[in-house]
Amino acid sequence: MKVGLVGRALVASVLLIIGLIIGIKIGGMLFTSTTTLVRIKTVTSTETYSIVTTTTMTETLEKLVIKTQVTREVVKEFSTTTKWATETKTVEYWETITLGCESGYLITSYWTVREEFYRGEKVPVRDFSGKLLGYYRRDFLEDVMVEGWGKGDGVGNDGSYLGYDPELGFIKSPEPLDAYGSPLIPWKTVAAPTHLRKGTIILIIGFTSSEELSEDVIDKLLTSKFTISDRGASLTGRHIDIYVGEQDRADMNESPYALYIQNATICFLFD
Repeated sequence: MKVGLVGRALVASVLLIIGLIIGIKIGGMLFTSTTTLVRIKTVTSTETYSIVTTTTMTETLEKLVIKTQVTREVVKEFSTTTKWATETKTVEYWETITLGCESGYLITSYWTVREEFYRGEKVPVRDFSGKLLGYYRRDFLEDVMVEGWGKGDGVGNDGSYLGYDPELGFIKSPEPLDAYGSPLIPWKTVAAPTHLRKGTIILIIGFTSSEELSEDVIDKLLTSKFTISDRGASLTGRHIDIYVGEQDRADMNESPYALYIQNATICFLFD
């Protein structure tokens, strides 16, 4: 998920508040399982004022990666300006959010496979009613059954997305869908075990990794706001699977987006 500068700054500040309140230290400090934090909501109303004093805040996010440890610091700078205004006024107020945090999570990733990267023989594929959906490469179909969705190459098929459901078999769609029929969104959609409620928002606030992660991946993990909206038969216990988009190379195990992250600390947001 692409995050704008303002959104990134707000998420970064929320993460800082989380760290200050529950005292989490990446790599090992015991933390409180349930806590609260506050966030700012902005409301703009049309009114008339002769003078408005506006306070703005800029934030510089710094990251330091040392082996498997990640630390984050937010530097805040405040500036106040006074200007004439006759139409609008921005009002900010604090709202309390309830947050529950747990450690010891495994984070993996999944993606939509693309037939263009496969070289197996073409075989016919039919839906549960026996209707021919097209011809697809055999090794591509094997990965569709694992990842959930794939995109045809347009040779012997119409190039649309092919999905697999253990109960329904193969299906076609103009876009890859989650378990509830909504589009999969890269770096937002999360597949989780059934004991975690659909629609729950997740923030990742710390983790360790045996692999060296790119700056881009670290940034996505620590600044994205994920939503549980998919399921996976292999997901049990403290294990979540992040959707990272479409396959972009023949061996996705070599992709920086192929995640296997252990001992992650995750916070669940309940509005």
